[in-house]
Amino acid sequence: MAVSRQQRFFLICLFFACVSGIIGLRLLWLHIFRAEYLARKAAKQYIARYKISAQRGRLLDCKGNVLAEDVVSFSVYAQPDKINKKSLFKLCPKLAEILNVEASMLAEKLNSGRKFVWLKRYASPGQKRKIEKLKVKGIGFIRNDKRFFPDGRLLANVLGFVGIDKTGLEGLEAFYNRYLQPRQGLAEVLRDSRGRILPLYEKYIPAAGGFDVVLNIDCKIQYWVEYFLEKAVKEFRAKAGSVVVMEPFTGKILAIADFPTFDPNRFYEYPKENIRSRAICDLYEPGSVFKLVTLTAAVDTKSGLLKKKFFCENGAYKIPRSILHDWKSFGWLKFDEVFKNSSNIGVAKIARELGPKVVFEYAKKLGFGRKTGIDFFSEPQGILRDWQKWSKTSDYIIPIGQGVSVSLIQLVRAYAVIANGGYLVRPYLADKIIDAKGVVIRRNLPVLSGPVISHKTDVKVKKILSEVVSEGTGRRARLKNIAAAGKTGTSQKIGPDGKYSHSRFYASFVGFFPVSRPKVVIGIRFDEPKKYHYGGMTAAVLFKDIGSFIADYLNLRSKDEKN
Repeated sequence: MAVSRQQRFFLICLFFACVSGIIGLRLLWLHIFRAEYLARKAAKQYIARYKISAQRGRLLDCKGNVLAEDVVSFSVYAQPDKINKKSLFKLCPKLAEILNVEASMLAEKLNSGRKFVWLKRYASPGQKRKIEKLKVKGIGFIRNDKRFFPDGRLLANVLGFVGIDKTGLEGLEAFYNRYLQPRQGLAEVLRDSRGRILPLYEKYIPAAGGFDVVLNIDCKIQYWVEYFLEKAVKEFRAKAGSVVVMEPFTGKILAIADFPTFDPNRFYEYPKENIRSRAICDLYEPGSVFKLVTLTAAVDTKSGLLKKKFFCENGAYKIPRSILHDWKSFGWLKFDEVFKNSSNIGVAKIARELGPKVVFEYAKKLGFGRKTGIDFFSEPQGILRDWQKWSKTSDYIIPIGQGVSVSLIQLVRAYAVIANGGYLVRPYLADKIIDAKGVVIRRNLPVLSGPVISHKTDVKVKKILSEVVSEGTGRRARLKNIAAAGKTGTSQKIGPDGKYSHSRFYASFVGFFPVSRPKVVIGIRFDEPKKYHYGGMTAAVLFKDIGSFIADYLNLRSKDEKN
C-alpha cells in the first residue's frame, strides 16, 4: 500500500521527535546525575593538584643539640623504556658509583622491560646533582625527606625510629608522634590546553611542619653513661645492661641507656631485643635493692626495731618450704648492720616483726606494683600481689626482693623518695614542645605526691644507705670528696623449670649523691654478668664511674663532704 505524503511527513516528524527525546533525556541524565563526575573530569584537564610536604619535628636535648631531624633526600627512579639500551654499558657503572650500589643490580633493573623501577631510596642532594649532570632521559627524582639521627646509637632505645611514611613506630618518635608529625599541604593550579602550569591558584593549603620536642636528656651525660655501660657490660661479660640517671626532686631523666643497642638510621638490621628500652620495659626480680621497702617500713612504723639485734643463723635459715641463705655467714647483727651487710635472713626476720600487710603497704607507698607514668609506651606496672594472697614463703622472700617483679625505672623512683625527703615523683623524658619560632606549645612539669614517709624516717634511712656505701656491700660505689648512698642487689633468675638458677643472675645498684642535698639518682642493672655476679662487684663499680663523671660535670664535689 502506497504511503501518502502526509503519512511520510508524520513518520519523519516522529523519528526526529524520538531522537530529540533521547538526546534530551541523555542531557538530563548528564546534567542531573553525572554533573559532579563530569565536573571532576573537566577539572582534571585544566587543574593540576600537588601535595605539599613539610618536615617532621625535631627531637632535641636539654641544650638544643639535635638528636633526630628530617634531612632532604630523593628517591631515584627510572623508566627503562625511555633509556637508550646501547648506553647502559657505560651508564650503569657511573650510576652505581654515584649511588653506591652494585652495577649488576642496576643493569638488571634497567633491562627488566618494566615501565617504572626504583633505583635508590633516600639519595642525597649531592647524588641527585651528579646524576642530573649525566643528562640521562628516563631517570627522575621524587623528594622524600629522610629521618636522620646524627649521633647514631646515642639514646637510640628511647628515641625509637619512624617508618617510610614518617610516622613514629617506636620510642619517643611514637609517643610524641601527634606533635612531631607534619601537616600535609595542597596546591591546585590552573594549566592551559597544552598542560603548561599557569601562575594561578584555584586552592592553596600550606603545609605545616611538626613541633620540636625538647628532652631533659643531657647529651654529654648520655654519651658518657653509654660509654661506661658498654665498657662494663663487656668487662663483666654480661648479657645486657641498663642505666637510668634522674633528678630526685623533679623526676627529670638526664640519661637513660641500654646495651646492646642499635642504630635507628638502620634499625631494620638489628634484632628486636636490641631495640626496646630495657630500663623502662623489662621486669625482673630485684633482690636486695628491694630491701629499701623493709628498711623504710621498719624505721617509719617501729623505731624500736632500730635498737634490736637479729640472729642471722650463721648463713642458713629454715623457712616454710625452703631454706633462706645469706651470701656470707653472719651471727648477731644490729639493725643497721643487717642492711649494711645485706643479710637476707636478718631482713626476713625484721619483715616478720612488721607483718606482711605493713611491708606491702610500704611497697605501694614507694611506687611498686604500678606504672611510674613516664612518657613512654609499653611501660609495665610490675608484679606485686596483695598481701592477703601471699603464701607463708612469700612473707620471708618478698621483703628480700624475690616473688616480686619491678622495672629499673621503678627502683630509681623509689630511691628518689629517700633522696628528695619523702615525695614520690613522676619520671619524665620530655621537658617541652615548641614550634618553629620557639614558642612553647606544651610543657611537662614535675608531678610529686606525698610525703609518703616522715622527714625523721627519711633522715635515718639516708644515714643507713650512706653506711652501705661507706662501710657495707656498696663500698665499691664510693666517690671521692662526695658522700653517696645506695644499696646493692643480686638476684637469681628463674630457669625454664620454674626454679631459681644457681648460674644466672641479675646484679643491681641504685644510689644517689650528694647525701646532704641529692642531685641525681642512678640505677644500674646487669643481666647475667659472668665475671662476677654480685651487685657490689659489678653495678656498684659502674655507679662509681658514672657518678665520678657526673660529680665533676655538675661540679658537685665538696672537700667538706667525704665518704
